[in-house]
Amino acid sequence: MSNIKFRLAKPSDAKQIANVHWNVRERYQKGIFLSLGKSFLRSYYKVILNDPYEVVVCAENSQRKIIGFSSATLDAKYQALTIKKNIVRLGFSALGSLIFHPRLIIEVIDRYKSLDKKNKIKFIHNEGVRGEYWCWLKNEDDGVKSIEMGHVKENIIYNLGYRELFFEVDKFNKRVYKFYTKIDKSEVVEEIVLPDGRERVLFKKQLKSDNGLVL
Repeated sequence: MSNIKFRLAKPSDAKQIANVHWNVRERYQKGIFLSLGKSFLRSYYKVILNDPYEVVVCAENSQRKIIGFSSATLDAKYQALTIKKNIVRLGFSALGSLIFHPRLIIEVIDRYKSLDKKNKIKFIHNEGVRGEYWCWLKNEDDGVKSIEMGHVKENIIYNLGYRELFFEVDKFNKRVYKFYTKIDKSEVVEEIVLPDGRERVLFKKQLKSDNGLVL
């Protein structure tokens, strides 16, 4: 029997959650968040975990170390406002990466502009309940528990009264893309190409009373 336990994350978990997210680099390195560095991730999760509409389920091993997490916002529009209010703090935490890699400045500006729904450049769903990250430490790999963690998050969202979940997956992330298209069978809403050439698929999932799968 697995010793992994699930619980809701707290603001004091920001450092550990940032560490799990940072270690995603062991599998792939694309994406602006990983490019901005570990210091940025710590600041980002300090902000996000204080957002009242954020739902983050984390997985702990027997030593109470966080080895995975799955996050979502109940209000993507409110989250965008939260990020805008903290843009100076977040920008300062990413300063080192921006100095060493000036090309990132344009990417950051594009991503910031995309928080406005009217902007032509689109990266994510800007409204509604939005699924965000699903991360797990490579050396603690447990496919079944990782999937279960995501379902725990979805059941919480359902029990709070929400019935639709929007999220995005890059096609190069073949394992996750295959899961949502072949196993989970979520609905494709739109396919877009990001400024850096990545193909991204925007999904919608209808939540039910029990979002788990029989594994």
